Amino acid sequence: VTPQRLLLAVGLPLGLLIALLSPAWTGYDEFTHFARVVDMAQGNLEPVATAEGIGSVIPSVHREATGQIILDHQAGRAPWTPTSVRALLQHRPDGRTVFVDTRPTSASTPLGYLPATIGAFVPVRTNAPGLAVLWAGRLASLAAYLGIAWWAVSTAAAFRWSLVVAATLPLNLALASSVSPDGLTVAAVLLAVATWTRVEAGEQLPIRVLLASCLMLALAKPPYFLVLALFPASAILDRTAGRIRAALVAGGALLLGLVTTVANSSENYQAATITMRVQEIHFQPDVQLDRLMSDLPGFLWTAVDTWITEYRFYVQGWFRQLGFWEADLPAVVPWMLLVVLAAAILRLDGDDLRGLVGVRRTMVAFGVGALLVAIYAVSYVYFTDRADYGHIGLQMARYALPLAVLAAVAWSPRALIPAAGRIDRRWALVAVALVPTVGIGASVVTWLWTGANTPLG
Repeated sequence: VTPQRLLLAVGLPLGLLIALLSPAWTGYDEFTHFARVVDMAQGNLEPVATAEGIGSVIPSVHREATGQIILDHQAGRAPWTPTSVRALLQHRPDGRTVFVDTRPTSASTPLGYLPATIGAFVPVRTNAPGLAVLWAGRLASLAAYLGIAWWAVSTAAAFRWSLVVAATLPLNLALASSVSPDGLTVAAVLLAVATWTRVEAGEQLPIRVLLASCLMLALAKPPYFLVLALFPASAILDRTAGRIRAALVAGGALLLGLVTTVANSSENYQAATITMRVQEIHFQPDVQLDRLMSDLPGFLWTAVDTWITEYRFYVQGWFRQLGFWEADLPAVVPWMLLVVLAAAILRLDGDDLRGLVGVRRTMVAFGVGALLVAIYAVSYVYFTDRADYGHIGLQMARYALPLAVLAAVAWSPRALIPAAGRIDRRWALVAVALVPTVGIGASVVTWLWTGANTPLG
């Protein structure tokens, strides 16, 4: 079984389950992203200025349809039932419109929403029910994600199984199967890492390949464009013509990512709410940035401490929290699944892991850590108005997961490779397929049967 075949054999059916059976608009910040996609399908690439503020004007029935999820919950029904589907399909645009504040979506360029917009274009233009628009957007997002991930795995010169594992982690698949720019961002990271392995292997990549990989990540959701620093670092360690060319392209893309991030993270940007329960903050990025810069040692210490003390929550999120409902799994199961995946990576990518040692491994490991700190900093500046650092890890399970492949490559303990080598390869392949199936299967059971009367969010 090749890595790319296993990717599709696992990712496609599980992604379809999420796209079609995940309760409507209950992905992470999904309704806000959905409103942006509907607006783009109507012809507006960016949120526009209206009498009510900067945002998107969409059919009122889409906002009203979200109330069906609450009604089902209050009635004690499971999160997703035939009753829900029938009720939502009756909500068809009737000419009335409503304003939605989509400033939170301006952190991403229109590229992040392009797959969902392409999928939703015809349903939006034909005034289809909101659920049909949502399904079309989800399916298009999933198709783009799997296509890019397949290309990354197929072309990578190393760590192909690590790429497959990262692509099929339950939360990554859930993000890819929802209306959100997060799925394209994860796929762009996978493609950039695959391209980096080819540069490291000495391939002379055409400019078009480098441009496609680097620009996609530069224009995806920030701050993951910082992963492109791998290419300049590679050129510094070994100054070959191929590496220097890749470094120049990646350097330009890094600059583009920085410019677009600064432009989009202006006073017009506001932090997204976390669940249906709207959480208002006093948006003050300048104040928050001043607070952070005046306490850099304290912030760095807090970031490390937060990662260590909250990691147990992140593990649960990666396997159980695929939206508003937490799957009915014992808390120990995600830890078991994580250990099984780690062992499978050591077995299947052991030779590649042995090849990444010394300064190169240190470079990647340090880069992942620095990116995690940067994400904590962004969370503090844009997602809180507190003087302390109490909430910087609130959504870190989701924000950290795009870096999973690099963390696996750099942090996997080489000393355990001989022990993992005794695992039969067939069992390692079974583990790669079984782990996401267990995690996503538990969420599907929760959505369809056992999730009634459980808390939202």
